[in-house]
Amino acid sequence: MTTSTDDPRPPYVQVAGALRDEIQAARYAPGQKLPSVRALAERFGVAPMTITSALRMLKDEGVVSSIHGRGTFVREQGESQVLAEAEVTELADRVARLDATVQALSERLDRLEGSR
Repeated sequence: MTTSTDDPRPPYVQVAGALRDEIQAARYAPGQKLPSVRALAERFGVAPMTITSALRMLKDEGVVSSIHGRGTFVREQGESQVLAEAEVTELADRVARLDATVQALSERLDRLEGSR
């Protein structure tokens, strides 16, 4: 399937709609990993950025969830309002890394300002 120039919707919305329809038709089961961005881009005949935008739209709707470095997965029905445990763990790890970075930069700034 490729996007249609006759369709007034932007290509990423068309792709998101097609993927949403496939998920609802059970082509992709809950918990199943979707194909890679590159594979989807080839399949739909669009740029990878278009696929990324479509997946972001589906993620915002709660249809899929992404785990950095692992892929994009179909969510269970009714799971959309609750973060998956893996997402919570990933977010906690990212916050901890950011906190450590901010702390290190703050200490470095204090040392630089103290040496003036």
